[in-house]
Amino acid sequence: MLNGGGYHMSKKRSQSAASPPQQRPAWLLPGIIIAVLAVIAAVVAALASGTSEPFVAEVTGAPRAEIEQTTIDHGAQPYGNPVESLFRIRNIGDQPLMIASNPQVETVEGC
Repeated sequence: MLNGGGYHMSKKRSQSAASPPQQRPAWLLPGIIIAVLAVIAAVVAALASGTSEPFVAEVTGAPRAEIEQTTIDHGAQPYGNPVESLFRIRNIGDQPLMIASNPQVETVEGC
């Protein structure tokens, strides 16, 4: 059959070749909504906790490190047993505090 200067061929699609639309699990949409609400709640809580106390510099014109605890005693530990310590360092100055290299740690044995 000639149609518009070219040949036209038609095919019939069989009913069995068409796939039915995929069904989403019933829990998917409520699960996404709950996850989004949880993320929003976490962001709001983080922002609210950070605004409770404004930062007031104790030193002006320079950075100043304040260390809460300078020594930690882990008691008697067997040799080779790894231990972990956490030191909180806070800048109480009004200029940026930069730590240029890794802090040096001294371990004392036999005390």
